[in-house]
Amino acid sequence: MKRVTIGLLTLSLIISGISTASAHTVLISANPGKGSMIKVLPAKITLKFGDPLLTLGKQAINKVTVTDPDNFLVTTGVGYVKGRVLTAFLVNATPITGTYKVSYRVASQDGHIVTGSFTFKLQN
Repeated sequence: MKRVTIGLLTLSLIISGISTASAHTVLISANPGKGSMIKVLPAKITLKFGDPLLTLGKQAINKVTVTDPDNFLVTTGVGYVKGRVLTAFLVNATPITGTYKVSYRVASQDGHIVTGSFTFKLQN
């Protein structure tokens, strides 16, 4: 009976350790926000995640891109990470009214890749 109890306790600790170790970060907020309607296209986009992002020196492993309503890329391609925040600057182009798509690919501290996307609208 004692062996069964110890075995079950060990198994439960292993399972709880696995679920904790496999947790991935999530997008907490963005500026411009998901589904928002804005009147002026910002100079940058900022994404805030639940946990710090992984960085490897100067290698760009975290990326955010923004495409305009005509599906043209309007971000510079360079993302900057500071802890839980990923920032990318938008190119100085003529803003087009309509729906913009934000896509991101980040590495969480546990090494797992997290991807996602959302849209916001630029209106007159």
